Amino acid sequence: MTFIITTIILSVLLAAAVGYIFWQRKQYNIKEQDNKKKIESADEDIKVLSNSIDSSKEEIAKNEKRISELKNALDSQKFRMVEMLKNLYVVQKTVFTGRGFIKSLFPDYFVLDVPADNAGGDFYKFAAKGDYVLAACGNSGVTGINGMINGILNVVFLSEILERIDISTITAGRVLDLLRSKYAHLAESNASYRRDEDMPVNFTVCIINQKERSLSYAGAYGSMCLLRKSYPGTNRREVDVHEFRGDRMNFAVSFGRRKNYTTETIELEKDDRVYIKTDGFVNQRGGRTGNRFGDIYFRQMLMKHSSESMADQMRSFKDEFDNWRGNDIRANDILIIGLTLKVKAVFNPAPAVIDEIDEDVDD
Repeated sequence: MTFIITTIILSVLLAAAVGYIFWQRKQYNIKEQDNKKKIESADEDIKVLSNSIDSSKEEIAKNEKRISELKNALDSQKFRMVEMLKNLYVVQKTVFTGRGFIKSLFPDYFVLDVPADNAGGDFYKFAAKGDYVLAACGNSGVTGINGMINGILNVVFLSEILERIDISTITAGRVLDLLRSKYAHLAESNASYRRDEDMPVNFTVCIINQKERSLSYAGAYGSMCLLRKSYPGTNRREVDVHEFRGDRMNFAVSFGRRKNYTTETIELEKDDRVYIKTDGFVNQRGGRTGNRFGDIYFRQMLMKHSSESMADQMRSFKDEFDNWRGNDIRANDILIIGLTLKVKAVFNPAPAVIDEIDEDVDD
C-alpha cells in the first residue's frame, strides 16, 4: 500500500515536473518568437534606414550637382554683369562730358562724382557754343545699374536737344521744357514708362556767358549755389552764398502740366563761383544725431572753404562729409560740380586785360 502511494506521489511529481518543463519551454519559445519578430522588425527598420540613407545620398548628390550648376550659372551671370557694367562705363564715358573739355572751359573746377554703389544714377553734361556754356546735372531717381542706364538716357535726351538748338538763343527753362517733352513722348508711347511715371527725375541747367556776365538758371527740383566775393561799387567784403532752388516740379509728375519751367537770369561778378549738385550730399543722414547733412550746413561749408582752389575744395568737402558721416552707410549717389567763372571786371575796362580774358574764354 505504501509502495502504491509512493508510486502515485512520484508519478504526480514527475508529471508536474514534466508539465513545468513543457510550460517553461513554451515560454521560452514565445520569448524567442518575440525576439525573432523584434529582430526581423529591426532588420526591416535597418533596411528602411539604409534605403533612406541611399536615397539621401542620391539627393545630396543631386543637390551638389544643382549647387554646382547654380554656381556656374551665377559665375556666368556675374561675368555677364561685369561685362555689361564695363560696357555701360564705356557708354557713360562717351556720352558724359570729358574732364579735359570741362577744364578747357573752366580751368578752376571740380566734379565730385561718388555713386552709392559701383554704379549710380547721377549724371552731368557740358556743351559750348561761342561765348555760351551749358552746364547741367541731374538725378535719375534710382541707384545702381538701373540708375546708370537712366542717367545715360537723360544725357542722350539732352544731347539730342542740344544738337537741334543754339544755346545762345534759348533759356535754361526752355531746355527743361524740351526735356520734359521727351519724357512725355516716351511715356505716351511706352506702357512701362507710364507705370513708372511717379519715378522722379531732377535736373539743373545753367547757361553761362562769361563774356557778357550773365547766367541763365532753371531747376526741376534742382538747386544751384552762387558764391560771391566781390561787390563792385560797395564796401562789402564778406563772402555770401546765394541758393537758387528752381521749380518744385520734376519731369515724371509733370507730364500733364503745361506750366513752363521758370528761368532766372543772374548778372555775374568777378570771381563768382557756381555750384550745381544733386540731392545725395545734403540728404545723407548720419553724424551723432542721425539728421540730414542739410542745405544750411552745405552753404556754411562753401563759405568756410571759399578761399581754396576748386581742387582743394573738392578734397575738403569729401573729408568733411566723410568725417560727419562716420560709420554710417552712404545711402545716396553724390554729385557736386564747382566752377570758378572767368568774368571780366567791369571796373577795369583796359583793352589788354579784356583781350586776354576773351582769349581764355575761347580756349
